[in-house]
Amino acid sequence: MKNSILKTLILSCILLAGISAKAQEKTWSVGPEVGLSLSKYGGDAGSNDLKSGAVGGLFLTYSIKNTFGITGKVLYYQKGAYVPDLDLKQTLNYIEVPIIGRYFLIKEGNFRPNIFLGPSFNFLTGVTNKVGTGDRVSQENWDSVYNSFDLGITGGAGLNFLIASETYFIIDARYTHGFSDLTKPAGVINNNSIAITAGISFGF
Repeated sequence: MKNSILKTLILSCILLAGISAKAQEKTWSVGPEVGLSLSKYGGDAGSNDLKSGAVGGLFLTYSIKNTFGITGKVLYYQKGAYVPDLDLKQTLNYIEVPIIGRYFLIKEGNFRPNIFLGPSFNFLTGVTNKVGTGDRVSQENWDSVYNSFDLGITGGAGLNFLIASETYFIIDARYTHGFSDLTKPAGVINNNSIAITAGISFGF
């Protein structure tokens, strides 16, 4: 009986030590990121080409060092498309909230490439149109034409470079495919976009 209790206590101590070690490996990091987007419409949109835009905001990552992390972002993200037949650049301004799982291909060191995948939640805040060399004009009553929410999936790859203690310079490249119909009229039109961003991650 005493031996069983002793074995149980020893096993419990080993398990607690392992849990404690894992807990110490878990860290948080936060930082800004900015970059460039290239987007166009898919589905029933007809002929359209890539249009450039801006991306920027903040991210927060909870990671288990050497293996896996979960990143949430809040970004201002310009999507839309260029319609060559009309010489029209249409910009859809979103607040994007992607939640991604990130797997690190190299477990430690000054250079840590990674891959990531997750859902993207997008909230439309406005629409602007620019025809030819004319001024950019905000579209009134856009919510009568466009749906305000867009659900998508995003994935890509990143490069993390250690530049100071617990501080990384990060480059991410990702593709986002929208599943939701952008418009309320008949036909299905969705967002497709590529973003390349750079940021600084501060660990704590």
